Amino acid sequence: MVKKQLIMEKSLELFAENGFEATSVQQITERCGISKGAFYLYFKSKDELINSLIDQFMTGIITDIEQSVSSTEKCEELLYNFLTISLGEFQQQSNFAKFFMTEQVLSYNKDLFERMQNYMNMFNRILFSIVKRQFAATNPNMYLDLVFTINGFVKSYSEIFLMGDYEVDLDTLCKSIVEKVTLVAERATIQVLTPEYLSYINQNSNFSKEQLIELITTLLKEIRGNAIVEESLQLLKEHLQDPKLSRVLLEGLLKNIKEYDQCRWCAYLYRQYLQNQD
Repeated sequence: MVKKQLIMEKSLELFAENGFEATSVQQITERCGISKGAFYLYFKSKDELINSLIDQFMTGIITDIEQSVSSTEKCEELLYNFLTISLGEFQQQSNFAKFFMTEQVLSYNKDLFERMQNYMNMFNRILFSIVKRQFAATNPNMYLDLVFTINGFVKSYSEIFLMGDYEVDLDTLCKSIVEKVTLVAERATIQVLTPEYLSYINQNSNFSKEQLIELITTLLKEIRGNAIVEESLQLLKEHLQDPKLSRVLLEGLLKNIKEYDQCRWCAYLYRQYLQNQD
């Protein structure tokens, strides 16, 4: 196992067991069987470690959901697929679920809070698009309330995965939530959230050109042995600095890097950036 990934996995075990504040770097290095110097080679602080954990978890969910939404042809399957991915990740990543849902570190660390809020805005934008497609017959004024309804179900039912000795069938759970949301979509008439909230969840949820360049630069340092991915990343970076490539060629380059797990998030963000430039 790559040492950086080992640190992330073992630290998450400790955070879930003891909490963020009660876990020291010394405890993390002892659990990993490495020196403190090795830890600081990869992470400058525990906060930076938390950033990486949040990035890994949230980018994985968002890219999987985005791919599912874009490839799902039957609108009635959209919400079920969304729930299967999001709740499935909480079920498989129970240590992160336990840490994320019980830890208070996000409430008093402004940078971490804003980072998580940015991801949640992206999450809600995708969910809003799902609601529009699957519940097209519903009054559009209720779409945002449906987004909140779905988020409420996801958060509440996610707590099941904190109970280590209780098992739940994921398929049954997702079908149950879809059924409940459908009833709300068909019956609810009282609107709480106004269109102004949509502009709120859209704000600060896109990476800038400079952030994309920084992300690609980091990936180029980490990826070795895959000439196609490296060349594609380099061309995408150069296009950001001096736009010359056609949209067709850009889509081909994004397809090249999307096949590489480590670059899926970059491909998603780059495509969002291109859409915003249109």
